[in-house]
Amino acid sequence: MKPLKHILPFIILIISFSCKNEVPAPKKSKPNQIVLISVNAPKTYMHLMKQDSVGKIVKDSSGVKAFYQNNGFTYLDHMDNVQTWLPKPNVHDTLAIECHNDYLELSTNDFFTRIKKSFLVKNGDTIIFDFENNIPRAKITNRNVNDVELNYNGFRLKKLFDNKYTSHFLIFGNLTISGVENYEKNSIEYYLQANKDFEKEIDLLDSLKNNNIISPINYHYRIDALNMLMEKHKNLKNIKNWLARQKSLENKETIEQEHGFDLSKTDSLMKFSFFRDYLIQISKYDLDMIEENNGNSGAFYIDSRIRFDSILLDKRFNRTAKNYLLFDAYHGIGNNFKVKDKKRYFQKLQENTTNLEKLNQVVKAYKIDFSKSDKLVLTTLENDTLTLSEVLKDNKGKWLYIDFWASWCKPCRETMPESKILKSELEKENIEFVYLSVNDKKENWKKAIAHHEISDSQNYFIENGNTSKVMEDLGINTIPHYLIYNDEGKLVNGYANRPGQGAKAQLEELMANQ
Repeated sequence: MKPLKHILPFIILIISFSCKNEVPAPKKSKPNQIVLISVNAPKTYMHLMKQDSVGKIVKDSSGVKAFYQNNGFTYLDHMDNVQTWLPKPNVHDTLAIECHNDYLELSTNDFFTRIKKSFLVKNGDTIIFDFENNIPRAKITNRNVNDVELNYNGFRLKKLFDNKYTSHFLIFGNLTISGVENYEKNSIEYYLQANKDFEKEIDLLDSLKNNNIISPINYHYRIDALNMLMEKHKNLKNIKNWLARQKSLENKETIEQEHGFDLSKTDSLMKFSFFRDYLIQISKYDLDMIEENNGNSGAFYIDSRIRFDSILLDKRFNRTAKNYLLFDAYHGIGNNFKVKDKKRYFQKLQENTTNLEKLNQVVKAYKIDFSKSDKLVLTTLENDTLTLSEVLKDNKGKWLYIDFWASWCKPCRETMPESKILKSELEKENIEFVYLSVNDKKENWKKAIAHHEISDSQNYFIENGNTSKVMEDLGINTIPHYLIYNDEGKLVNGYANRPGQGAKAQLEELMANQ
């Protein structure tokens, strides 16, 4: 590892540049705006790996693929809110961003390199993005900028990795390539290679700076981003355990240099995604993972309630950091914990944040209205409102096969043809098919209903799925999920079989034995 001298916060660098003993020139007013122009962005971002190559367009889709349905350009706006611009596909699209800093970072994910593809631009810049091989490439129209500096991520991928799998990706990505058996052993080998590649990249950046190919500010920006990538590697469970074993065997106080930032500079560093990632990393407090098993699926997550409370008490974090981290922690609570926890911690969030705009976004995103938690609120295709209890009451005297699904859920939609077949096979029976859409968008929900030709069944859109105790009581943790109610409105199977996978026999047996 290189010495810690490479880690210099941007604020120090910028101050040193502005403190030279020169006669001050007349101050020019900042334009306070950055303009983004997207040219024919792809509808779906897809990084494709074929024959060990990144970003290569091939007719054969047998290579490894990484889809980003909502990939876009993420930045910190002038109100310290993280925003993501999703350019309209296949057209010229434009966004003007209000900016009051000297620089703005735009970042987008790159699955196969494990480091965000990022662009450091200046206040007043106009940037055009095109999408060769579905990967964004930038050009600044108002000033001359070296292409290596502006599109550094693509340059490093070609220069250091020959546009192939990077060691940084293979640390965890070898699971896809080599399988489970040798995953841990291979991960360690790729981690050691990543350390060597880190050194090579530091040397490359030194050379680019010394030859005036990249600016000092961009140099330090890339160094810090690279250091944070290495820190992410060391926090992977198998790498962390291996490092601990090595430390014990060698009886050394430390065998790895830790990289960090001066948190007193938080306000000036927040604009950089790797710094925000760093804040998230150090605010997880090495919490153990909770394992959840829901039959055919499951999840791993930390206890975000403990994390939320710890952030509140952590004196390292100023108001700017806490505003950012508390919302991030609440996102974990909103996704993984019960309604009572969502309500309790939303109240804490209200009491401990000064970012009202972000708070309103959370209310909208999670459709927060705890006054209706005892109901499951639904709307029809005609936008009429009712509850699940009313649906059960209206259908009393009929059997119900209820399908919890969403337009974005691939297994749900793959089962729809079988659902239609099941309905036709049981058309002489006293049974209704009911489809309840979970965490969906109404426009997409309506399109999916039309596509699958299920409008002749009962279709409802769940309005308060995130805050309804009814969802918890029914055990709806994953979708698709199926329920069977008898003709008296009683739930007789809360984990019914899927269409085409035993549902018909199950329904026929229940109806025959009523």
